[in-house]
Amino acid sequence: ILVANDKACNLLGCSSQELIGQKLTCFISKSSEEAWGAVGEEHLETDECSPLFSGAVVDLVGHLKKKIPVSVWLRRIRSKDNQCCVVVLEPVERLAASVSFRADGEIISCDLLFAHLHGYPTLEEVVGLHVKDLIPSVQIPPLGKKVPKSLRIQQAVGRSREGNAFPLSLKLQVSSLEEAQVAVQEGVLWTEAGSFSGYHYSAAVVVFSSISGLITVQSNGTICGIQDSFALLLFGYEKQQLLGKNITFLIPGFYNNMER
Repeated sequence: ILVANDKACNLLGCSSQELIGQKLTCFISKSSEEAWGAVGEEHLETDECSPLFSGAVVDLVGHLKKKIPVSVWLRRIRSKDNQCCVVVLEPVERLAASVSFRADGEIISCDLLFAHLHGYPTLEEVVGLHVKDLIPSVQIPPLGKKVPKSLRIQQAVGRSREGNAFPLSLKLQVSSLEEAQVAVQEGVLWTEAGSFSGYHYSAAVVVFSSISGLITVQSNGTICGIQDSFALLLFGYEKQQLLGKNITFLIPGFYNNMER
């Protein structure tokens, strides 16, 4: 940590002097290490000239050892001497639900909260639907192999039966209908019978109350970076429709309250 503003200090319950010099990872909860690792991998794979976005939600551990869920947004800054990132941490409130579905996407079970989040009063109305009817951007890997690391935690947008969209995160894993032991050999899941019919996907779904994101603009106001799901959710445009446009296309009064 090189610089920390007052809001960061208040969030973590530390002074700027206490924060500067420490590693940010020291404040990441162990339960969030996998999600934070995904952020780090995205960082490493990002082109030097590209902005870095995440939106992943992790738990920070503050001065009083209390877990604080925050969404993480990063922007790489490169100078002649070193390379660093601006990190935006935004506190969020979250609700945790669960859903299970077959490899073809058919939902076979869920909890009541998952149904309510998508506008259905009962579980029976959700069972039998295709998971992409409710989470259009979810990526379902072929059943029979380990879930790729890149797909274990996915940032997505949920859709209610009325068509309303909301941000969510899901953690995907393979489960057994009979709760049998799954053997792993050479990266492939198998049963003694050699059949995958008894297996399905289960997902822990976390919904966040805040809808926010990060837009990167050049000095002349040209949009050069925005997360696709954020663009769709808040503005109704796909990422490619916004890249190259001026920020005033989205926010007409963007410059009104800025010092020249």
